[in-house]
Amino acid sequence: MSSSAHSHAGSRQFPGNCTLERALQTVVDVFHQYSIRQGEIDLLSLGDFTTLLKEQAPSFLGTCDRNQAGYLEKLFQETDLNKDTELSFEEFTIVLSKVADDAHRISHGSERCGPDQD
Repeated sequence: MSSSAHSHAGSRQFPGNCTLERALQTVVDVFHQYSIRQGEIDLLSLGDFTTLLKEQAPSFLGTCDRNQAGYLEKLFQETDLNKDTELSFEEFTIVLSKVADDAHRISHGSERCGPDQD
């Protein structure tokens, strides 16, 4: 599904043009691309969440036993802070921080799996 297939009412671009600001806009765009597939717009269902991570973060899922059955469901449940069975963007940023930490470890050639790495 292309990101242009659906849009959020009043959707606006982040005003900045710095590298970090463009990266943040990309994160928002990816979230919006997947959050409109099932259920409420701007919320990720478990199905949306699973598809997003499998398509957009395969390197993250390919290590540390993250490809084991039940991992995505467990991560979703841990991240769903208000237990409404959907992830808001704010809840999704918790997962994003795990993916970003993994990318940072890769950039330094650091151990990706261990007690403090999800």
